Amino acid sequence: MAISKLRRVRGVTLIEVAVVMAIVGIMALFMAPAIGEWIDNYRIRQTARDISSTLQQAKMQTISTRTIHSVTFTPSPSPGSIPDSYQLTPGGSVTLVPKGVTISVGAISFNPDGTSSGGTITIVNEKGKQYQVTINSVGRINIQEI
Repeated sequence: MAISKLRRVRGVTLIEVAVVMAIVGIMALFMAPAIGEWIDNYRIRQTARDISSTLQQAKMQTISTRTIHSVTFTPSPSPGSIPDSYQLTPGGSVTLVPKGVTISVGAISFNPDGTSSGGTITIVNEKGKQYQVTINSVGRINIQEI
């Protein structure tokens, strides 16, 4: 009797596996464009956050050392070569922005009392999505999607 019960146990057929794989493949095909757009949005949003963080670091270093610090934004020397970059000066390393993201040119400096030169850094991706990092004269940093 135990042997007959074992014979009734069935496994998954090759056709069932093929149908499931086809369904998964079709779902992946429809999701690929959405994932690509999500990655582009993530890159520009993360760049805005990183710039804001670097500006905050410059502000804190200025206040603590009582010496002026600034963040300088540099465009790519030629489109398609190396990406745009920014750097905390003095003493900071150069940070490259992700591929497909550009930043506006300029510099923001902070004074020992926490105030700043003020300004706006515009961040744009290849699809035209924009973020602005705004620094007012009292040193407040704000990120805004346009």
